[in-house]
Amino acid sequence: MNTLEYCLGVPDPVDRRAVISALSLNGLSCVGEGYDGGHFLRVVRTVQPQLAILDLALPGNVLETAAIIDQECLAALLLLEGKRSKRNVVNLNRSTFIILKLPVQEMLLNSVVEVLYMEFKRRQKMQQEISALRAKLQARTIVERAKGVIMKEFSFSEEQAYRFLQKKSMDLRLPLKEVAETIFKGNFLKKTN
Repeated sequence: MNTLEYCLGVPDPVDRRAVISALSLNGLSCVGEGYDGGHFLRVVRTVQPQLAILDLALPGNVLETAAIIDQECLAALLLLEGKRSKRNVVNLNRSTFIILKLPVQEMLLNSVVEVLYMEFKRRQKMQQEISALRAKLQARTIVERAKGVIMKEFSFSEEQAYRFLQKKSMDLRLPLKEVAETIFKGNFLKKTN
């Protein structure tokens, strides 16, 4: 975990130095800072760190910023609550972040960061798997619809329509999905007659 990069949104200079110092001892590096909720979100989107550390005392709509970072899985999220924090955290429904009270102990901070980062990586992997499954389902749906068009156009059985698509895919050296998509553009079947 020694290459982990994070963005920091902590308005108090003493707290900011303490967090940076504690994390740098474990090899983590601060790659961006935000001065309010909106700016912090822009920094996180631009820099794409693995971790976003956000003080609830940061000006702007911090809870909305935290919710966006969490929902879009932009980074692992750690919320800090200092003496000046007067925000109602009950509004945050997700449990994929942790809130630590400032000042935070170095060992606790580093342990929490490690756990958050592992959870973030797990969520990222799960989202990638879901995206891949959605893409496969979409491709399959397109192929099924194309088979239906071919069956109707040429009076083929389902198996014959699928073989027809496979042969065109091999002949054109295109994925089956792309061949199926061209059928819906209208010109493909006219060219094959």
